[in-house]
Formats: sequence, structure tokens, C-alpha cells
Amino acid sequence: MQHTDLSEKFEKISDRAKAATDELKAAGDTTRDQLETEVAGARDKATAAADQLKTKADDARDGASSQWQAIRNSWHSHVAKSRKRVKKTADTFDARQAALDANLAEDYAYDAIDFALNAIDEAESAALTAMYARASTVAQRV
Repeated sequence: MQHTDLSEKFEKISDRAKAATDELKAAGDTTRDQLETEVAGARDKATAAADQLKTKADDARDGASSQWQAIRNSWHSHVAKSRKRVKKTADTFDARQAALDANLAEDYAYDAIDFALNAIDEAESAALTAMYARASTVAQRV
């Protein structure tokens, strides 16, 4: 993969983060029913992205990719358990429980954001390492 391909792929991170930030800001002005619809859409989009990662990881053949496969599988399992817990608790509604559920959902959101930030750092390191390895290969040919 060439340097520009890595850079373009990495740029998608900030584009997607900006779009998500805009959607979150806009969600602050919506009703509960509208939020419910947006949550379902976001969940579907996240599930599709996780499925796409799983498909890519399933196709991976080298050791490093299998490590990512394990991380993706663990993350996918964590997301499924968290969603199941949130769905289960959302079905039983009372004011006190709703506040606890909101706290759990917010904690999960903060954890997911922290995970994404760490993943960005790791992606940057991996991209730079790949670029360095490619540059070293070119330098050895000369």
C-alpha cells in the first residue's frame, strides 16, 4: 500500500469523527422519539461496520492480522453484551432505573470514545511503521 493510500484511509477517521460530532450536537435538539430512531440507525450503522471488520478479519492470513481478529472479536462480543444489557434495562422503565440506565449508557459511550481515541493512536503508529518499512525497502534497492 502506498503512502497516499494510507494517508487517505487515515483521513477518513477525522471525517467520520466530524460527522458523528455533528450528529451528536444535532441530537441535543431532538425529542425522545426522534432520538430512539437515531439510536436505531446509529446501532445499525455500527453493526454494519463491525460486520465489515469481521469479514476483513476473517480474510486475514498473517499473525498480526490474527491478533487484530482477536481484538475485533472481543470488541464485537463486548458491544453485543452491552447492547443486550441496555436493551433489557430499557424495557423496564421507572425514573430511578432510567437514571441508572442513562449513567450506564453514558459510561459505555465514554469507554467507546476512549477506545476509538486509542485505536486512532494505534492506527497512526501502524501506518507510520508501514510507511517506514516501505521506505526501507525502496532504500535497500538503491
